[in-house]
Amino acid sequence: MRVASFIGQKGGVGKSALARVLAVAAARSGKKVLIADFDREQLSCVEWANRRTREGRLPAIEAREFKTLKKLRKNVSGYDLVVVDTRGHADELTEDVAEESDVVFLPSGTSLDDLRPTLNLARKLAKHGIADKIVVVLSRIGRSERLLDGAKQLVEEAGFATLDVHWPQRDGFQGDFDNGLAGSESVNPHLRQSARLLEEALLSRVERK
Repeated sequence: MRVASFIGQKGGVGKSALARVLAVAAARSGKKVLIADFDREQLSCVEWANRRTREGRLPAIEAREFKTLKKLRKNVSGYDLVVVDTRGHADELTEDVAEESDVVFLPSGTSLDDLRPTLNLARKLAKHGIADKIVVVLSRIGRSERLLDGAKQLVEEAGFATLDVHWPQRDGFQGDFDNGLAGSESVNPHLRQSARLLEEALLSRVERK
């Protein structure tokens, strides 16, 4: 069983969105997937999975609320992949989750307001000896190549990896989430193509030994 966690130091950077995208992509590739939602105030992934079930979307995605890592370890077995969505602000629990994960995705926008706390969190996690697990995912990106290239450079200079593909900011994706869809399930063909590239990059990183 592989564990992929999405961790952030602040909200609004696409953490829960990317967790759903990865879960759907993995399930469609034949994996048995669980989303472990630790953001108990929001439960975005659990609510989305419920909407997906009501709409009859396939493949079905199981999402469950978890309070502690101990309960996850005790109650979760038989899955190929557990996708962990943590709270919006990192704490001791998120550090424990990161250590237990096979890959730790840190979503971030291109602004310094997003990148500074993200890289500070990456440095903090790296002190636990997991720097090689950390991948920054540039998320909710606009159309400026200059901002994107600048963000990639900052992450590289900090000594961390970035995912080769970024997650674009498009209103259509939010509409898809509202209807229980995610990623390349989008009704818009252009959004489907963008999402497909991201899904392939996420899955490739998760499957890396």
